[in-house]
Amino acid sequence: MLTGLLLGAGASYDVGMPLVWELTSELKAWLTPEKLRDLNKSWRADGHGYPDEVIDSLASVLEIPSMHYESILGFLEASYRRDHANTQAYHGLYSWLVEMVYWVFYLRHTNNSTYIQNSIRYLEGIVHLAQENTPLWIFSLNHDLMIECLAAQHHLQLSSGFSTSVVTLPRRNAQGAKIGELRAEVITGEHLEKFGMPFLRSGSKGINLLKIHGSLDVFTFRDGNDLLKLLPVEQSLAGVLETLRAANNELLYIHECAPEKPIKTTNEIAYADDTGEMNFLRRTLLAGAFKFDSRRPQVLPVHLLRHFHSNINTLDRLISIGYSFGDIHINQVIRDWLEHSVTRQLEIVDPGITSIPAPLSHLAPQISLSKSTATDYLDKVGRIVRSKKDLLEYQLGTWIRRHTGGVGVANNAFEAFLEQYRKNRFSTLIEKLKTLPFRDGDIDIDALGITQQDLIEQLSGDLWTAHDAIEAFLMAQDSKT
Repeated sequence: MLTGLLLGAGASYDVGMPLVWELTSELKAWLTPEKLRDLNKSWRADGHGYPDEVIDSLASVLEIPSMHYESILGFLEASYRRDHANTQAYHGLYSWLVEMVYWVFYLRHTNNSTYIQNSIRYLEGIVHLAQENTPLWIFSLNHDLMIECLAAQHHLQLSSGFSTSVVTLPRRNAQGAKIGELRAEVITGEHLEKFGMPFLRSGSKGINLLKIHGSLDVFTFRDGNDLLKLLPVEQSLAGVLETLRAANNELLYIHECAPEKPIKTTNEIAYADDTGEMNFLRRTLLAGAFKFDSRRPQVLPVHLLRHFHSNINTLDRLISIGYSFGDIHINQVIRDWLEHSVTRQLEIVDPGITSIPAPLSHLAPQISLSKSTATDYLDKVGRIVRSKKDLLEYQLGTWIRRHTGGVGVANNAFEAFLEQYRKNRFSTLIEKLKTLPFRDGDIDIDALGITQQDLIEQLSGDLWTAHDAIEAFLMAQDSKT
């Protein structure tokens, strides 16, 4: 039985990536209606900007609590399709906001490299699945690079369906001088149209990764006709993250008329090739309400969705982790796959799931539910037994990120508890020392009738470690709920 994975945002949560509402909170905290209007004033001062009615409509949507970032982007998409007088304005705001989403994900990678390095182990169950399924198909709806990081960490062969053709992109410093190169694998639009995507063949060891909604490291180029995926500067997790950083900071085009400031374009990277000519890499994140909708063009070719439809048919079993079944085009592919054969099985992994998603309810006999986090489920699949230390660190990290007051408030709560816990433990130790017999200023071991080592062991029980404190803190939080 060949098993594959379908990954949604929840699959990367324990490795530091945001869920939909977490990302929405970050965006809305920064992009308030007042901030949006101030930005538009500065854009107008630079010679462009948007009509007041367009800015006001987006500002009003930002204040609707029930709208997450995908819904807000969908609003802009619908607006530029129906408001012909302001089509370009709405489209421009949509592209700009997609770029803001890109930067949220980008900063989660580059600002949290140590966290990712420490927590990538929570996905190790995927390594086990890759050993049992050759190759392991992973269909990802995520933009992040966590599977790329995992594969690099464990030296797993990874194919994203690009050809073996490789191009180089010149890295430049702030003055425009070449300081190195980035490598990228390419698939041309013509190859994609005529021959498809060259993934690992059946029986090959490794991972076939199809990122259906785009990725931080995938771009269109050559006038949008071809696709490019960055290759890590070295085969390591750090190499994956360094490539992402370099692409967004060292692929530059500096015009001689403004040498102090590289050229910036919305949702693209403008860079100078080896001849000095300006080229563009267009970011590929698909977000909003019209993904793969025939009514509007998009940056990613529809062939990616077709490859999902065709390659899922090689599987007998699909494990969906962290996907909320909110995308109609994805749900239809899964429905078609299940309806084709009664032997096909879908397992849905989600800590909050209570029922089968409505679009698939008629296929209930083929669907099982696992109310579990990604880490707990993958540990079970991979038969991974974690130490108490690992479990406590994982549980603390999860509590902090899910705290209703935000990460900052949660960290402060833990620090305050830690300080009080330390004081309490030292007070207990001091009180116990006061009860011991002393002679000539030292503890009278003979009077106690025990050895010095026995005394040390008894007293050490009143000392503490960080993990003792974490355990006590988590127990205190459990008692509050």
